Amino acid sequence: MLNLKKSILFKTFSAFLALSFFASTLAMAKVTIYLVGDSTMQDWAAGYYPKQGMGQDFGYFFDSGVVSVFNAGRGGTTSVSYYDGFWSVRGQDRNGKYVFDKAIRDMVQPGDYVMIMIGANDNGYKTGEENFKTKVTAMVNETKAKGGNPILISPIRRSDFRGVDSVYESYHAYPIYMRDLAGSLKVPFIDLDTLSRNYLLSLGPYYSNHYLNMFIDEKEYSTSGVQTDNQHLQQMGANAFARIVTEQIRVHSDAKVKELAKGLKPMYQVDVKVSPEGAAKATTVSSYYPEGMMVTLKTTPNEGYTFVGWYDGNGNKVSGNAMSNVLSPYIYTFKMGNKSTQYTAVYVGGTAQKYTGNGGAVTKFSAEVPRQLKDLPFQPEGYVSEPNEEEKKLGPIVFNSLFQAEDSLTMNEGSVDSDHEGFTGTGFVNLANNNQSYMSYELEFPEAATTTLAIVYANGGKTDRLINVYLDHDYYVSCPPNGWDTWDTVYTEIMTPKGEGTLQIISMTTDGAPNIDMFGFEMKGVKYKGQTTEVEEAKDSSDVNAIHFISKVTSLLQGNKLSLAKASDIQVSVFDLRGRMVATHRLELNAGVNELPLDSWVKNNGVYRVVIRNGLEIISGNWAKVK
Repeated sequence: MLNLKKSILFKTFSAFLALSFFASTLAMAKVTIYLVGDSTMQDWAAGYYPKQGMGQDFGYFFDSGVVSVFNAGRGGTTSVSYYDGFWSVRGQDRNGKYVFDKAIRDMVQPGDYVMIMIGANDNGYKTGEENFKTKVTAMVNETKAKGGNPILISPIRRSDFRGVDSVYESYHAYPIYMRDLAGSLKVPFIDLDTLSRNYLLSLGPYYSNHYLNMFIDEKEYSTSGVQTDNQHLQQMGANAFARIVTEQIRVHSDAKVKELAKGLKPMYQVDVKVSPEGAAKATTVSSYYPEGMMVTLKTTPNEGYTFVGWYDGNGNKVSGNAMSNVLSPYIYTFKMGNKSTQYTAVYVGGTAQKYTGNGGAVTKFSAEVPRQLKDLPFQPEGYVSEPNEEEKKLGPIVFNSLFQAEDSLTMNEGSVDSDHEGFTGTGFVNLANNNQSYMSYELEFPEAATTTLAIVYANGGKTDRLINVYLDHDYYVSCPPNGWDTWDTVYTEIMTPKGEGTLQIISMTTDGAPNIDMFGFEMKGVKYKGQTTEVEEAKDSSDVNAIHFISKVTSLLQGNKLSLAKASDIQVSVFDLRGRMVATHRLELNAGVNELPLDSWVKNNGVYRVVIRNGLEIISGNWAKVK
């Protein structure tokens, strides 16, 4: 009888343990991690591949039955614009479409986690310490009020090397502000600024730029042209820094953060070898990945070495990429399985190395990931109050695609006007005087890349007028006063997708935007959606009026003679060297060579700029009037 009682007691206790474990699992199944951040956190569309945000694949690290990940990163945001536009309200994109089902604040449930990694754009847009701390503090306190667990993360350092032992502090004081807030608010902190600095230094400038950041060489990917972007992450970099965050979760001193580690999936090692030794300038470092995550292997040959191919742990050459966008023979992509493995980058004279492990999951994780570098001097994390001179310079730029602002235009409030001098085309866009009027264009881009966008504007007001240039991302540009009859140009770097994209120019002040005459891209081959006309670079691009392209075999301007492939209704505008328009006329011309009556339009001798609009085509050239 006693044995029976013991047996019943044991079974009851075992059932209790099973139920307790099941209940714990059910409780964790309701846990969501909300990722708050900017373009280094956000999901990037497939047209930008291999560009990714750190949060894009973050969910792969966690058992989806225990922890779900909601990436709420939004490109171009600061602490202020994120709080005002997405955290505290149900945010909309620039077409008025809601981005998320609710305000992020309203999504948070008791037990959820909110990871806040913001500050990169606050430096560029000069948010200021008070505004930054006010908005981040509000997100922290409102998370706590909902029963959630806030975690503050300082931004990922740009791979801006100033020597083998120095990575420039591009975000200046904002990582420090984030660390200060974690201390004063008594919330967990992950110092990704310092961790990323150490990681970048351990791998060096070439690897950091070409394997972690968006330094993309020609013909590496079908979606991406040549890029030199040391801020945004490609897939390898995004997943590497996400892995570092999970390491910090495993060893964090805060009990709530460490509890989150229980939801992490098994990780599997991918050892990477090169044969023969010294054949490669750089090769993807060995690391570990969760099942289902995309793995990118890449190698860069040293001079004099010929690459044969990637070989798996059984000594077999692999072929075919999991990502169809890959063009380079040096890159191999595959989806991670549930076993540790090995790959060898084999060059002429080398051999594939066989994998000798048991395929088991990784069981030991470093408590210092990445380790502080013992062979390099440690630099206390201070900041530089102003950008260095190199950051301020903008070298000579040739613009290869131009668009008249009034062409193929969609806008919510405003008009196309022509009541000021000096504009090109048929007029300029005058948006309504409020802070949400916008102009919109459906465009097609030849590749995913970073390019410079120029906007020709006139601002007769007394203060700067701020505009948001939006293309899947916010780009804020300030247009200083210059008068209503003077046309100046402002510039911004912009990231384009491969394929279709909607470009919007949005007023951010109650005075409205400046008047916009035209805009142009440094990138070749940008065109209106559905446009079939081939374009080539205009040879003369020495001033603002030369930000034009010329259609092939349709028109040619030589002196005061214009050659047309067919009869056309054209507009001819003449500008002096100060950029002021001195004449504009609409003409109906025949096919063939036509002489333009420029001498009768222009009174004074001198050199002038002639700009001709023929449908969507714009050509330009210099013309001199002499006695």
